[in-house]
Order: sequence, then structure tokens, then C-alpha cells
Amino acid sequence: MNFSMQTVAAGDSGALGRVIRRRGDPGLAKKLEAAPLEVLVPRIAVVDDDEAIHLFLKDLGGTGHFTVPVSCFNAAQAMERLPWAQSDLVIMDIRLPDRSGIECAAKLKTILPDLSIIVLTGYADSRNFFRSLMAGAQGFLVKPVTAQEFLDAIGNVLKGEFVLAKEVIPFLIQLVRQVGQVAREESLTSREEETLACLFQGMPDKEIASALGIGTATVHSHMQRLFQKLGVHSRRDLIAKYLAP
Repeated sequence: MNFSMQTVAAGDSGALGRVIRRRGDPGLAKKLEAAPLEVLVPRIAVVDDDEAIHLFLKDLGGTGHFTVPVSCFNAAQAMERLPWAQSDLVIMDIRLPDRSGIECAAKLKTILPDLSIIVLTGYADSRNFFRSLMAGAQGFLVKPVTAQEFLDAIGNVLKGEFVLAKEVIPFLIQLVRQVGQVAREESLTSREEETLACLFQGMPDKEIASALGIGTATVHSHMQRLFQKLGVHSRRDLIAKYLAP
């Protein structure tokens, strides 16, 4: 993840200066001891029509965990500003005034495939949960969210993990049961069943390949056979057929 650079008070730079002094360059040592130290701090963008969320996250970012250089109050602003903002992560509300936050997230992922997205919602339902996964979201949080929950979610998603609110656990149970049922009914191979589980979680092809320890070409072959067996033509068809309420 390419984090931005933010200047903080001198700390380790002083220790580095003392080491250099011992090595015989006192002039450089003095400069280093007085110089600020640059550390990597994530840049977080917020897309939400609730100004209170923006203020809350900016205050939270002010503690030094991250910065919030971009605030958007609708999808149009997000599509205009975020492609140039070099953000590391976006917190995206589902209900925006001009467009679904899930649709906005999906469009952003086509432009910025490495952008991490946490979806924020006031109400957890299976349709929006699975649509969020399909759009490429790595986090799904349900309001109200505490400061610590935000910090944990941001940190874990930036490490490449999925973060899900406890309210969506029943949907994951549904996912597991659905995979098993489809596998039995359609006589799927174990590898096809594993691929199906990955698809139901919204994982892109490269992540599926990494999770299963196979190449992307092999993933495509499994997906093609899987789609044929299940009578669907795309990921969206798959979700609509088996997971949509």
C-alpha cells in the first residue's frame, strides 16, 4: 500500500544523529537530531452525505492514525475527486443522494483496482452485503460505529483482511449453507466448490488464485465449467440466482 508521507516530531532521527556523531560527522548529526521524522500515514477518503460522519472521522484522524484529505458528500463528487486523490482507503456510505454507494464503489474499483473500500450502512441486509462484496468492498460496517471499531477496521483492511460487522454473520452462515447445497445438487468437484465459495465472497480472480494456490488461467477454467453447470453467464448472474433475497 502506498501511504502518504506526513511530518511528525523528531524522535528516531535524534537516535540516528547520535549514531552518526559516533562515526565522526558531528555536523550531519546535529542536523539529523533537529530534523523532523517522516512516517507513513494512510490517506482516508470519506463519501457520506452525513456531515457528522466527516467530522467524526476527521477528529479521529487528528489523533495521528490517518489523514482525511478528501471529503465527498455524494457519488458525483467521489467520481470526480477520488481518481486524483491518491487515497489508500475509502469509507463509503451505501445511501448517497445521487447514486448507490455500492455502484459508486464498483465504478471506483474499475478505475482504481488497488483502492481499499469499507462500506458503511445504517441497516444490514443480505442483498446490500453481497452486492458490496461483489463491488470489491473489503469491509462492511453497520452504524453506529465506535472510534475503536473504525480504527480496527481501517487497520485490518489496509493489511489486506476482510472486516465484517457482527450483523452480517447470519449472511455468512447462509453463504456456507448455500455453497454446500449447490455443490451437492450440481455434483461440483471439490475445486469447483472452493471456487464457488470464493466467488460468493466477491473475491477477484487473482485473490482466488492466491487462496487456492493455482494460476489465474486455471481459475478461469474452473469458473467457466462452474458457470456452465449452474446455468449462469457471469458473477452477477451467480449472486442473483443463489444469494439475492
